[in-house]
Amino acid sequence: MELRMLALPVMAVWLTGCASVFTSYPAQADKWMVSYQNGQTEALVTELTPKLEDNDGLLYGLELGRLAQLGGSPEASKAGFEAAFLRFDQIDEQAKLRAGAAVSGAGAMLTNDNAIPYEGKDYERIFAHSYQALNYLKLGDAEGAGVELRRANLEQTVAADRRAKEVDKAEEEAQQQDVDLSQHEGSFAGLNQAAGRVKSSFQNAYTFYLSAVFWEASRDYNAALVDLKRAYEINPDAVFIEEDIRRVQRRMGDRVQAQMPGRDEGSLVVLFEQGRVQPKREISLPVPTIHGAFAVAFPTYDPTDMVAAVPLTVTDADGAGVLRTQVIAEVGAMAARSLREDLPRMIVRQTLRAATKYAAQKQANDASPLAGFATNIYNLVSERADLRSWLTLPMYVQAGRSIVPAGEKQIMLSGAGVNQALDISVSPGGTTVVRVITTGGVPVVETYRL
Repeated sequence: MELRMLALPVMAVWLTGCASVFTSYPAQADKWMVSYQNGQTEALVTELTPKLEDNDGLLYGLELGRLAQLGGSPEASKAGFEAAFLRFDQIDEQAKLRAGAAVSGAGAMLTNDNAIPYEGKDYERIFAHSYQALNYLKLGDAEGAGVELRRANLEQTVAADRRAKEVDKAEEEAQQQDVDLSQHEGSFAGLNQAAGRVKSSFQNAYTFYLSAVFWEASRDYNAALVDLKRAYEINPDAVFIEEDIRRVQRRMGDRVQAQMPGRDEGSLVVLFEQGRVQPKREISLPVPTIHGAFAVAFPTYDPTDMVAAVPLTVTDADGAGVLRTQVIAEVGAMAARSLREDLPRMIVRQTLRAATKYAAQKQANDASPLAGFATNIYNLVSERADLRSWLTLPMYVQAGRSIVPAGEKQIMLSGAGVNQALDISVSPGGTTVVRVITTGGVPVVETYRL
């Protein structure tokens, strides 16, 4: 009996096959970011590529795609995102077939949620398609970029229905398992505060705005207008989008007042990705079971980890103002809202897991002091919150647009983590996109001419 009890934890670890079951995922992501900031993108690609076959291969694909893109390797980035999309497709197919148990697999019952292969979040899917579109643009494939932008927008529509069904299913499971979903409401006040900053966990004006910029430059004004209106509906505080709507309406023949570029003018669009999305934190809460209370680890977000948004100011060579960006997507708040929506199912899983672990502890104690001690140590070590998420995403995405004289020119970029001059070229009637990314190291600055 003692040998069987001692073997149980070992078998649980073997069954899960996830490196993150007992290790901190945020610590891994921090290490990769340091490597990127030290210019070791090629080494990162070499390290992360084999991990695409792991249980958490989807997450590794997202991180690989982002880090390679930041490091100026669009082909490697494209491959990383493609691997992630393949995993998303497999997950969607599996979701149609499975009954949808509260906990996935015996390994998760005996360890923690890290034993469940990472399935990604809706906002992560959408950002991945948007970033893949930028890869195609960088590689000169406008058609491929258009496909990815359509996919990103479609995902926002599909996510609305999928999310509603998941919430309903969680409440149904809670009733079936007689779990009180409100029992820890007060312990997630900070999470609720962070989540309350956005209305949706997946809809973001950035994806729609990027798509609109592309379609307008391609002279598909109807598609551009649809996406601009969607972006403005999500973020009506971004007043420059309202001006964009009027300009596109004017292009379509509507008699509206709008600032239009002249014959010797073009458009400058600035996309600013500020900082890094905050990691989850772990809290321990008592979960009641039929055997008594059991301490269980939960993930949460602390609003104090969410730094304030700082606009990027763009001036010309004479110091005159060209534009100032505004926030169009709060990624940190979207991540918090996504976790908040996941809490009901998480509470059900944790309650069932607590009961399983408590029963195993009691059985071990009854068997012998040694078995009881070993099981107790295992329960303490294995009780870890699932802190996995796509951690190389930005904290905020900001944007701004201005009509500028055509030709070669130098602009100055000033803001949080960036202060540098940039030479750009603007074609008459054309659109030049400047993308600025800050992650704590040297900023990334890219230009795209549409």
